[in-house]
Amino acid sequence: MASPPPSIPRRVGVCLLAVALHQAAPVSAGAQIEARSPLCAIDMGSNSFKRIVGSFENGRYLQRSFEKKTLGVGDDLSRHGRISDAKLAEIEQTLAAFAASCAKDGATRTLAIGTAAFREAPNGARVVEIAAKLGISMEIASEQRESELAYLVGSLGQDGYAVIDNGSRSIELVSQPAGGESRHSVFNLGYRVAWRTFFADTRDLGKASLAFREQLLAQAAKAPFMRGQRKLVGVEFEEMAEVLFEPAATEGRVLPLEELRRKLDEITALRGPALEALQRKPDIDRALPRLVVAATLTEAFGYSALELTARELGTGLIIEAGLRPSTPIAGSTGAASRSSPSE
Repeated sequence: MASPPPSIPRRVGVCLLAVALHQAAPVSAGAQIEARSPLCAIDMGSNSFKRIVGSFENGRYLQRSFEKKTLGVGDDLSRHGRISDAKLAEIEQTLAAFAASCAKDGATRTLAIGTAAFREAPNGARVVEIAAKLGISMEIASEQRESELAYLVGSLGQDGYAVIDNGSRSIELVSQPAGGESRHSVFNLGYRVAWRTFFADTRDLGKASLAFREQLLAQAAKAPFMRGQRKLVGVEFEEMAEVLFEPAATEGRVLPLEELRRKLDEITALRGPALEALQRKPDIDRALPRLVVAATLTEAFGYSALELTARELGTGLIIEAGLRPSTPIAGSTGAASRSSPSE
């Protein structure tokens, strides 16, 4: 018998309890100022780094600044088996520039979180040291921790959601039923991995999509906890929507399953010059694998639509700080790795 999916300690529930107590009890002026102060979060993804300045208070997220830079740390790791010295220098330059911009934007603290590539790199701790030298509290997230933050990003701290976070190297599936514990599953079929494995050199998008779909369905079978929630939310699907669908605001955009299927059928029918033109389209490597994920997993988990959010994984650090303004927050120790505290 398959073992049950891993359980995330009920940290999100603790955060919600903190909100209830915060609203019920008098709050000092100092604590109110702290809760309103913007926080800078640096989302150090396997492909791109994002600098996010924002705040979260009374259930509302306000983003003040956003900046993105592609670094390709995951590709560098695949080539060298570690993060190369040249890439470490580029990371240091980027973090220094981001830290300066955070200060200009009035952020009171700067936190950073590294994801899959940093977990896998044997010298990932070196990046934590570089960040600390620049005054940035960085953590390298475990799969559990990354899933936990993805849930906060998709749900804004509410329970009853199922969230898919489709990064460049890994995909996180996480849900938390009302009154229950969170469950998560993580697997390395992110869009960069999927593009190289299935799509980059194919002459038949239908066969490539089917092969990718089969692997996704195998993973979905291990995540029954994703079924039956109030809604299914997609994190990091903005590029899919921008490249493949009609222009519209990403935040709160709902893509019905039928529309996702129709678009996938339209694309996988392409042959010859039309296929070659698609493969040359800017950012298609970011968009097409995510379309297959969206269509396949929305159907597999029994939902009629996928709701998108423009919020990035690093936003979870800001939401977490807003939910627990008087408690030490992620990355405050600058540890190279971090496990969720027990209750």
